[in-house]
Amino acid sequence: MIRILTDSTADIPKDLCEKYQIETIPMYIQLNGKVYKDGEDIHPEMLFKAVEATGQYPTTSAPPPGDFMQYFNHDGKSIYISISSKLSTTYRNAQLAIKETNNSSVDIIDSLSISMGYGQVVLEAAKWRNEGMSFEELGVRIRERINKTRGFLILDTLDYIYHGGRCSAIEHFFSSILKINPFLEMKSNGTLGVLKKVRGSRKKAINALLEHFLEQASIYTIPKAYITHLDCDLEAQYLKNEISATHPNIELREAEVGCVLATHSGPKPIGIAYYIK
Repeated sequence: MIRILTDSTADIPKDLCEKYQIETIPMYIQLNGKVYKDGEDIHPEMLFKAVEATGQYPTTSAPPPGDFMQYFNHDGKSIYISISSKLSTTYRNAQLAIKETNNSSVDIIDSLSISMGYGQVVLEAAKWRNEGMSFEELGVRIRERINKTRGFLILDTLDYIYHGGRCSAIEHFFSSILKINPFLEMKSNGTLGVLKKVRGSRKKAINALLEHFLEQASIYTIPKAYITHLDCDLEAQYLKNEISATHPNIELREAEVGCVLATHSGPKPIGIAYYIK
């Protein structure tokens, strides 16, 4: 059987990984001088409690080539779908591992996305594999689906992304004093950009998220969407109710943000990932 691999930033629920036989390679989290494996010995609540207690912000790192070699050095064919190469060295490290093992039976695919933006692609790849799709056809279909995926999210604070070096001190300062909720989107080139800056309450930001998705749904056919969040149950339910009221044919599911994204987003990120036909 063709092995479907991804990394823990895909944020695929564990029960779905087990159901569809998806293997997840953990990323690393550095917190207060200790190193943890994402999804194995750390969870987002630990991050936020540690920051509150110490003022020290966590950092993340990609699995080294040696980690990938352990997963790639197997008989049979494998497909690995990586977090965007523009946001992490994970994809590059996987390529280095392939060169080291000289294994031509592994197809490494750059998702150009984060979280369930590519987690949804990994799930579809596993389903296609289970339906009997060939190794070569899987590679083609996965890349086609990546080109049709979309994703955007809002953050509740810029503190974490600022301390991670991904926003300037000036942006951080003005966003704080003006109560701006950053509205981010995955760009087609694999980078994360600001779609708009929503000034005002959290509720206003959630409604901006909803309005943008409904606008997309009025333009494209969207079969399925994932509302991905961390501790935003009521807001996620609100989004599901509003979307279902006008677009009952869109299959809606929820997924939880993992430690890697939480390290950069901070508490209460929420977004929508989907693909278009």
